[in-house]
Amino acid sequence: MKRITQKKIFSNSEGEQWFKRNIILQNEAKKESDRIFIQLLKFIKLKPVKVLEIGCSNGNRLNLIKKKFHADCWGLDPSFKAIENGTKRYSEILLSVGTADNLPYEDNCFDTVIFGFCLYVCDRNDLFKIAYEANRCLKDEGVLIIEDFYPNFSYKNKYTHYEGIYSYKMNYPKMFLWNPSYTEIANVVFSSSGFEHRYLPNDKVSLTVLKKNNRYAYLEEPY
Repeated sequence: MKRITQKKIFSNSEGEQWFKRNIILQNEAKKESDRIFIQLLKFIKLKPVKVLEIGCSNGNRLNLIKKKFHADCWGLDPSFKAIENGTKRYSEILLSVGTADNLPYEDNCFDTVIFGFCLYVCDRNDLFKIAYEANRCLKDEGVLIIEDFYPNFSYKNKYTHYEGIYSYKMNYPKMFLWNPSYTEIANVVFSSSGFEHRYLPNDKVSLTVLKKNNRYAYLEEPY
């Protein structure tokens, strides 16, 4: 019997349930992560112009980015209800239903691409496609921002809200840092259950900012 993928489960139902649990209620952990996110962008003096958030839910964070930096914003999420809610609330943000492994955007069209705490539930077989798609859409000299679990080693937990799904915890910036075109320029570690729990392995989360620069990726004839 063919196994139903996590992508299919999130697209069909669990994405909607995640939205109900986490966004309509606007829990404190989400508000805290958004606050840290905006502070980090200001600290590194990032001036985003054209932004894509993958796993944007209803676009609440994109709305903050638009207000703070006057950027043009796009968002992608598997939840139809989240996108419907965000489209009604934030008319100036372009939101679409979709998944990270197949981005409906042109090559080199964003100077900032964000993974909004979504990689931990993506199918493992899709990770190479996800990295390819993000790199394809990100301009040279743009930045890639990853918010996700940040353990000291890779492991998986049973997903609390749906039987048969796992939360996969690993160092997601490594999906890009093997490539010399990417350099880590900032990293903030906190926690999904409050900043004071940021050292607990199961709660440890990071916001990591990577700079893409193809021009200086390779030395020219160093020998």
